[in-house]
Amino acid sequence: MALQFFQGYFTSLSEVMDDVKRNATWPTTFVSPPSPGLEPHWHADEVHAYIMEGETDFLDVDSGIRTPVSAGDKVVVPARTLHAEGAVKDKVVYILALPEALAPDDFLKMQEPGALQ
Repeated sequence: MALQFFQGYFTSLSEVMDDVKRNATWPTTFVSPPSPGLEPHWHADEVHAYIMEGETDFLDVDSGIRTPVSAGDKVVVPARTLHAEGAVKDKVVYILALPEALAPDDFLKMQEPGALQ
């Protein structure tokens, strides 16, 4: 399944929290520090990523398309979908919403492409 992008999806934290409730997900805050970008990977659970601050892009490995994202955008990463966050110049602040409450080490576990079955 492909990444889904919703540009200009929200303008406030309350709108994000309303969406989190509607989707029956659990929110957590994550800050992505400056980096040249991540290698392709996947996660076991679907992730809804709300970009609160900063800008980057996401690579959808299946299509080979990189889509830029910035504050106000939402990205839905379906479970087991190969993707990669692009370069981060300063930082990107996300609210990540998951199907259940998980410890950061569990929900941020990046699975390598070869482990995808």
